[in-house]
Amino acid sequence: MLSEYDKLHRIIPALAISAIGALFYNILPLYVGAAQDSLNLSNSEVGLLPAAFFAGYNMVTVSAFFWIRRWNWRKATLLLLPIAILSLILSVVVESWAALLLYTAVSGGGFAAVYGIGTTILADTSNPARWYGLKIAIEAVPGAALLFILPSTLVADYGFAGVVYALVGTSLLLTLFLPGLPSSSEIGDSSPTEVSTASAAQTPLNSKSIWLALLGTLLFFSAASGLWAFIERIGAVLNFNPSDIGLLLSLTLVFATLGSLITAWLGKRLGNVRPFAASGLLMIVATALLYGTPSFPLYAIGAALLTFGIGMGLPFAVAEVADLDVDGRYIILSVPAIGSGAMIGPAATGYLTDGGSFDLALIVGAAIVLVSILSVFFGRRQLASEATEALC
Repeated sequence: MLSEYDKLHRIIPALAISAIGALFYNILPLYVGAAQDSLNLSNSEVGLLPAAFFAGYNMVTVSAFFWIRRWNWRKATLLLLPIAILSLILSVVVESWAALLLYTAVSGGGFAAVYGIGTTILADTSNPARWYGLKIAIEAVPGAALLFILPSTLVADYGFAGVVYALVGTSLLLTLFLPGLPSSSEIGDSSPTEVSTASAAQTPLNSKSIWLALLGTLLFFSAASGLWAFIERIGAVLNFNPSDIGLLLSLTLVFATLGSLITAWLGKRLGNVRPFAASGLLMIVATALLYGTPSFPLYAIGAALLTFGIGMGLPFAVAEVADLDVDGRYIILSVPAIGSGAMIGPAATGYLTDGGSFDLALIVGAAIVLVSILSVFFGRRQLASEATEALC
């Protein structure tokens, strides 16, 4: 029997608000490419735009540790989502580079708040891995549609501004699913934390394990974001047909969706660590396929494996944090961990590729994914070790 936390009237708005918060990231390659072409930016300069967005994102989500369980979620959304949308619009009309970065950062903060609300709602369910998998799958749908439609429509006509207009319009469209958004984490007189008070009291909060899982999430998404942000640029450097690249990008989000749906199907069957490690290994294989001067079929397979691994791995990383977080206070930190990765990855990749070659970035990305696997593994091992000591 489903609890109130697992019912659709609560889940659907959580999925919709998460899709709004994730939309920028899901069309990031197109955003980066259009910005570079329209504004004549170098790789290192264009990498600063997503870095600015996620700098604002992180400032809000770090503070959410203190307010996410206290503020009214509906009122916060009504305030912060319009600020995010207005800032995006202003980022198109300003002429100053500093103003562009500033408005991009402010919009990132607004979108971060709504994404954090969606993540927290789903953390309260009885099976976070399943819902996180479905969440990321659903988040990919509007992104895939935009990646398919925009290159020959708004981007062709308006360039960088066309991407921003699409972000704004899609965000507004998704608000149609938000009227049922819960106002807080309390349902009736109880919450999952209260319901499981006895078990939580018997399970000590293992902060070392949580921080290792959060570190693994951050590292994983740093590598993922850096590679994803420049996957379109890799194809452009290899002189592949732009329309073929656009079609491929939309298809890669389909693979990301498949990865997330597999996560939703697996749920808790295999735990979190083993599926997360498998997804990381797929990403490492993808970097090998993208290395050097691959043919278009190898480039396509590499891009598909990369996004499949991201779609499958991220929800398991976040679910691992949720599993370790017995009192529900630390799960919100998975959002700034993701945001920090999304900020660091594109900026670092832009710096590493300013000479025109993406090979070093691919090697560094693969190494970081490997370290993220080890971090999550040792986090779980730390928990098992302390549990054994407690029984002795």
